[in-house]
Amino acid sequence: MLDNILEVNNLCKYFGGVKAVEKISLKVSKNSIQTIIGPNGAGKSTTLNLLSGTYFPTLGNILYKGKDVTHLELHERVPLGMARTFQKIRLFKQLSVLDNVIAGFHIHHKIPFWQYILPAGAYKKNRLDCQDEALSLLDFVGLADKAEERAGSLPYGSQRLLEIARALATRPEVFMLDEPAAGLNDVEVQFLMSRLKNLQNKDMTIILVEHNMKLVMNVADEIFVMDHGEYLFDGKPAAVQSNPKVIAAYLGSSGTEI
Repeated sequence: MLDNILEVNNLCKYFGGVKAVEKISLKVSKNSIQTIIGPNGAGKSTTLNLLSGTYFPTLGNILYKGKDVTHLELHERVPLGMARTFQKIRLFKQLSVLDNVIAGFHIHHKIPFWQYILPAGAYKKNRLDCQDEALSLLDFVGLADKAEERAGSLPYGSQRLLEIARALATRPEVFMLDEPAAGLNDVEVQFLMSRLKNLQNKDMTIILVEHNMKLVMNVADEIFVMDHGEYLFDGKPAAVQSNPKVIAAYLGSSGTEI
């Protein structure tokens, strides 16, 4: 059995003459919560885009469960067990909350994706088949009572949670989240913490890009710190919190932002 479900080797991403990510190497243990932190512009979201297949790297490779997935696109990685959420919410805002989650099941069914927008016979059968599981996922993120509401009418924090439920409908083994706590209040952040730990307890591996240091320090097994597109430090939360380079680059002179 592989101890590391994901391995990243010398990953680089250049946009013209701009080096957004430079020689990043990272090993993610199976069933862990790996967080990636750093100041704005550090290359965190670009790294997540590379891990998920949203971007292809300029150099380097990515191994998932020992298989090279470096040049597989996002839609090719999802059926393998890799899913993600985005920094900017990407919901079908005119559809119901329930139908947004049901749309996440499409990779498990041979249904043309357009039928999720213009429902036809195959979609309607699929909807019935997936409805109970979709409702269970909505209950997991605290939105079961909003199932028939229009997704676009939900408050911002609830839309974030809905996007998580939809991604979970793909049944990932590795779940990547890009700043899921952005725009959440303290109560919602606490709820998100509990959901992430619950997913880990169900044998899911989580990779989290996040600015909310309270969330990071409470859920992370390992923290990977980036600055100016490069590796700065990695380790357990306590080691990161006290590291002088991390404090100087990100946490402030006293580390009190944690």
